[in-house]
Parts: sequence; structure tokens; C-alpha cells
Amino acid sequence: MKNPSPQNVVHQIRIISLVALLYVGLHPLIQAQALLPAGSSGSITPPDSIVQITAEAQGLPQVAPDALPPFGTFWWAMPGGGGAAPMPCPPADSSVPIYQITDGQFLVDQTAGQVLTGSRATAQQPRSEQVATALEAQATTLVNLITQILSTAANQSLRTLARAMNLDVPTPGDGSGGGDGGWGPFTNNFSNFSFNREKLWLEITNVSNGTAYLNLHNATNRVYAIWSTTNLLVDWQVETEVWPTDTNCAPFSVPTLDRQNLFLRAEDWTDLTENGNTTPDWWLWTYFGTVNVADTNLDYSGSGETFAGDYANSNAPTVFQFTGVEVTNNYVQSSLAAVQLNVAGTPYYVATLIDDNNLSNAVWHTYSGSTVMVNLGSVQGWHEVWIGLRGHADDPMSAVWQHKRLKLALTPPDLIITSTTSGTVDVSMIQLTGCSPEALSRISYDLTNAVGLVTNQQVFVLDQSFDANSREFTTTTFQGFDIPLANGLNNFTLHATDMAGNSATTNFGFVLDYSGKTNPPTVEITWPLDGTQISGDNFTVDGFVSDPTAIVTAQVTAANGTTNTFNGLVERNGKFWVEDLPLSSGTNTLMLTVTDAVGKTAVTNVSVVQSILVFTVNQVPDSMKLWQPTVGLTGTISDPSFAVWVNGVKGKNNGDGTWSADNVPVNKGGTASFTATAYGPNEQQPDNSFGN
Repeated sequence: MKNPSPQNVVHQIRIISLVALLYVGLHPLIQAQALLPAGSSGSITPPDSIVQITAEAQGLPQVAPDALPPFGTFWWAMPGGGGAAPMPCPPADSSVPIYQITDGQFLVDQTAGQVLTGSRATAQQPRSEQVATALEAQATTLVNLITQILSTAANQSLRTLARAMNLDVPTPGDGSGGGDGGWGPFTNNFSNFSFNREKLWLEITNVSNGTAYLNLHNATNRVYAIWSTTNLLVDWQVETEVWPTDTNCAPFSVPTLDRQNLFLRAEDWTDLTENGNTTPDWWLWTYFGTVNVADTNLDYSGSGETFAGDYANSNAPTVFQFTGVEVTNNYVQSSLAAVQLNVAGTPYYVATLIDDNNLSNAVWHTYSGSTVMVNLGSVQGWHEVWIGLRGHADDPMSAVWQHKRLKLALTPPDLIITSTTSGTVDVSMIQLTGCSPEALSRISYDLTNAVGLVTNQQVFVLDQSFDANSREFTTTTFQGFDIPLANGLNNFTLHATDMAGNSATTNFGFVLDYSGKTNPPTVEITWPLDGTQISGDNFTVDGFVSDPTAIVTAQVTAANGTTNTFNGLVERNGKFWVEDLPLSSGTNTLMLTVTDAVGKTAVTNVSVVQSILVFTVNQVPDSMKLWQPTVGLTGTISDPSFAVWVNGVKGKNNGDGTWSADNVPVNKGGTASFTATAYGPNEQQPDNSFGN
């Protein structure tokens, strides 16, 4: 954007006839009164000068002599009530008080130390009332003077510019009151300039409700830029464009935007180009709202055309491309949410709609960047957000819109513990389980006990339910696995954070006490049962124990008396395994021993026999299939007359030394376990049938 420097303002302004000034916010009128004793006569010295009283009431600061600028306009308030014409310099006496009215405008207090004199009091009007009336009249006149100076101060600064434009600038009156006890009149003749009506000039017709209304007179060309500034010594900016249809442009408006001083000027943009462009400024401003655009840039329609080409071909350019809206999180915990726009180019206007798909309701604002703040209000839940962009000259109905769903969540998540949350336990390891009625992004626990403090221990999300109506995950189940306890009190703090970032905390505790543990743990062997014939040279025993912290050992004694001892593995649900136990010909005796934390022991014995039948189960080639509900299995079998069953499903003896079974169920719990059983021709099978 062109911003003429102070050195070329006069040159720049030669093409216009008037710079219009808007001034907003005059000081209120003050009332000043000094009371003298009734019936007094002669002279009385008031405590303060009338200028000081008025200046302080008007909020005018007193200026130190060494702080005065080298140039300015000094309005002299004289003793006795007289006024003098403004002077270009302050008084020689540095002790005279001077007050600043506005930039470059000062009030010189020649009334300081003034002695009031007058006629003797009469019965009809005491002397004190005469003096008070005179002071009030002087204060009122002085306020009027200050008010006129404020409203015309900029005009005084414009006289030099007006003369540079060859305008007829009359000399203002000197304002002298002739010492008649009142303030002399102040004449503002700047409004009586004789303008050359053959030249372009601006007229301010009205200022109301934050808007200035103007006319552009003697317009002769196609388009004019209206420039603005709040200070004639600083840069100008383009406010708007006007497109006159005759010599007197139809009224247009400019928002004041709380600018107390506003200067405006008009410039013919019909053939003006700059920045190396061949495209006129008016065309760039029309579509982009700025002239700081290289017309060699490509149009964003993807046609390969430049903006200069659009102008040459009379095409409306595509000034931006809007492809989507992104957020770091669809869940927000503040009514004001930031969204990132995927946009190429520079739109001029932006609008947002919340839970309203009637795009004609949009209120458009100036685009200030690709990060847009949207106000979701105070109602929690999902909100439909629409964001629209358009260019400087676009019709609102031709805007490009993008949609995003955001959920406003202001409250912490509810936490429900489904495992025991208090009381006394007699096992040193627990499983912490629970749920929440909404999706969680993070959950952990802290534990304090006799051993010490551990923090930020992970709790796992096991499952989340999906609600098709709200299109989101809802109920969350979670578990903290294998949490070790110490003797005495164990205090837990559970922390959870929802998808929006709201946090919740709950506290509970357990007491680990073995004093009530008087019975040994109970044991159930699932396989093999007593007397089972087992094929092969080794086998695995599994089952359940009531205390998952118990220690399981297995002792196997062969028919020849050889004994071996093995340690087992106990899962968190109490299921135990002892694998690769040796199996010899004949009968083998298995003694299973389970011991809890206080030394209570349970012993179980079974006998198994090595079978002469060769019967094996092959490994599943793809282990990932073990996570499926069912799986197909294969193996070998030495007798074609035997029937094969696996986990309750009957397989097929292929008669060639192999067998197969389809849709074999896979047990839950993370460990796939298969029990394959072969039935002889004369043995009744689970479905009451016989034979293969």
C-alpha cells in the first residue's frame, strides 16, 4: 500500500481540493465560581486564576517551560478579561503558566495573580455576587474558546496545506475584547475558505454512531481511493474505494473506529499502477483489498492464468483456495476454540456459524489469518461449526465454506471402580478394574504404602463402546494389571483425563492383612484327569488355584521310580500351567503342590499313562489367527480308526496318518489352549457316537 511520507504529502495532496477532518469527543462545559464576602468593596485576590480553575476542570496539563515545542499556537488569556490573537511563540516570561489544549495548541495564563476590581456592592446585587457572575461568564467564555480550539485545531494545521493548494485562506480575527471585562470573540474563518469548485473535493455531511458520511464532488474519473490518517505527519492508509456515476459521487461512509481525529483525502486511481504491476491499483483493490499483490502470481483456480491475465481477459480472479479445517483435537474444554484453516492465497472476509447451516445468516469480518477462534457457547456436547471465506469483491453467497464437528466438554469424567475399592485383602497382588461413561485419553494411578510411593503407573483401556447416533466412542472399561501390595495400608489415587483434557481424581485404599488366612488355597486340575492316557514323551498340566499369588510346583515320578520337580506359572486369574513334564512308559505319578504367602499348602495327586498311540497337534502357522474366535487345526495320528476331537469340536481322521479340524474355538484370556482327544472305535464320544 502506498504511504506517502511527510516530505511528499503536499505534492500528493495537490490532486485533491480538501482534506476533511473528523473530530470526536469534545470536553464538557465547566462551571467556575469564586465567592467574595457580601458587601465588600475594593480589591480581592482569588486563590487561583480563572484560567487555572478552567484548565484543571478541563483536564489540561500544565507544560514546563523547558518542555515547550519550538513551534506551536499560543492563545493568550489576558488580565481583565481581554483576549489576544494566537501567537507563534510563548511569552518571554518563563514564569507565566502555560497549559496544553491539544497537539501544538497552548493556553497562556496572563491572568495569574490577577486582582479583581469593580463597582461597590448595592442592595440589589452584593459585590460577591457581581464577582461570581463575572467569573462564571469568563469561565464559560474560556471553555467555549477551548472547545473551538479543539474542534478547529486540525484546521490550523491545514492552513499551510491549503495555501499550497492555492486556496483562498482568510486571516482569522484577532479575538481582542478591548479590555471590557469580558473575553473577546474568537472567529473561526477556516470554514469560510473559497474553494475552487472545478477541482475534486470531499465533503463530510454527517458523523453519527461511529460512521462518517461523505460526498466526493467534481468526480470525473472511474474510481477513487479514499485515504485516511489520524496524524498528518505519519503514513496514510487506504480506507475504501468509491465509484462515481456522476460528478457528485453518491454518499459513501467510513467507520470512525474510535479514532478521535480522522483525516481523509481522495485520489484518482483510474490509471494508477505501482510495484512493477501492469494491472491498475483499482482492480487489485477491488478483488484483494490491497495493492500489495504481484499481478504475475497465479490465479488459485488452477487454470494456470496470472492475475494480470485475469484483468486483461476481464475475468474475476480466484484469490484464494480453501480446502479444509483442522484442529488438534475435536474435543475442547473452552468455549473459545482455535481452528486452523487450510487456505492458499489471502481471503479478505471470514465468517463462522455455530449449529446453523443457513449460510445467509453469516456475519462477515475482515480476515486476519489462518487461525480462527470460534465461540461454541456454554452448552456442552457436539457443535456443528461452519467457516466461510470470500474475497474482497465476492458476493457473500459465493463464499467457500468448510465444516467441522467439535465437542465442548467442561466437566471432568466420571470414574466408576468395579473391583473392590476398600477393606481388607489377604492377597499381595490385585487387579484394579473400572469404567467411565465417556472416552478417556489417559488413565494412571499413584500408590503409597509401607514400601514407598510410586506414581504415574499405567492403567490400560480394555474396551470402548461406539455410539452410532453420536458418532463417538462412549463407555470405556479399564484395568490396572498385577498391582503389588505391601503389608498394611495401601492408598491409591486414580487419575483420568477425557478427550478434551478435563481431569478427574479419585482416592481409595486397601489393607493387606494375612491374619485371617487360615486355610490353604484350593486347587482344581483341569487336565490331565486321573488315569488319562497321554500320547508322546511329555505333557502339560493346567488348572485353577484360588490364590493367584501362590507358588505351584509339580513332582513327576516314573514307573521306574525316577522323580523330577518343576515350577509352574500362575496367571492373574488363577489359571496355572506346568509345562514339558516328562512322560515315561507305564504309569507316571504327578504330585501337585500349591503354597500361599503364609506357607499354607495344598497337595493333589493324579496318575497318567503313556499311550502307544502316536497323536500330535501341529503349530498354527499364523499366530495372529489365535486372536480370532475360531481356528483350523491339523496334526498326526497313527491309527485311522480313532476319532479326533479338539476343544469340543469333532475333527476328521483322514486315514493317511493325518487329521484336521475346522472352527475350533479359541479360549479367551490371551493364551490359546487346545485339548485334543482321540477316541477308539468302541469308545463313546461326546456326541454319543462311536467310531471315526
